[in-house]
Amino acid sequence: MSVEDLSTAVSSAVLNALATFFNFIPALVGGLIVLVVGLIIAAIVYRVIVAALKTAQVEKYLAKYGVTKVEGKDIEWTEILAELARWAVIVVFLIPTFEAWRLSSVNIVLNRVILYIPNVIVAVVLAIVGLVFAKLAYRVAYSTSHSLGREVAHTVALVAQWSLTVFVGFLVLHQLGVAQELLRILFGGLVAMVAVAGGIAFGLGGQGTAKSLLESIWGKFKK
Repeated sequence: MSVEDLSTAVSSAVLNALATFFNFIPALVGGLIVLVVGLIIAAIVYRVIVAALKTAQVEKYLAKYGVTKVEGKDIEWTEILAELARWAVIVVFLIPTFEAWRLSSVNIVLNRVILYIPNVIVAVVLAIVGLVFAKLAYRVAYSTSHSLGREVAHTVALVAQWSLTVFVGFLVLHQLGVAQELLRILFGGLVAMVAVAGGIAFGLGGQGTAKSLLESIWGKFKK
């Protein structure tokens, strides 16, 4: 290949690249505009949800049941729900953005993400409601069994709270689609284990405790 042919080939390649780039500029600008609009709307949605939940004093009500702290760590459910909504809006606007940039393969993944976002939101709501009911279960169980003694009431209340917490945990994981068949097996096995362990404990090691507990309950019932 002569120098002249090489120069012509290089010039043609550069011109084609420049033409492709200049043809892509309108799509690039259009995608950026859509993305910027999406980010603005997402920020507005975030602020609106935070303001609405704070006006409704959701965190205050949840704090009454100790739901704002899990394992000693503070959790702001308002921020979590607002962030989920914000990112949902961003993902929705990313689809036309990538479509304008001719990245259709990325949109396949984003469409799956959009379909999965409602599951995440429902799972968060289930977790909030479940933790509230778990705290309520503790209080109700403690109040109803307080006459049996503080230690017995505390034990009964803890069993009620953690039973409901574990059940809600299974519901949340099931809503997220995490190994649903395995969760069914684990839940069935857990229920069977608790039933067998409770039967063995009361049947062998806790005969005296079970007897005194039943006699106390029967005595109060007769009164």
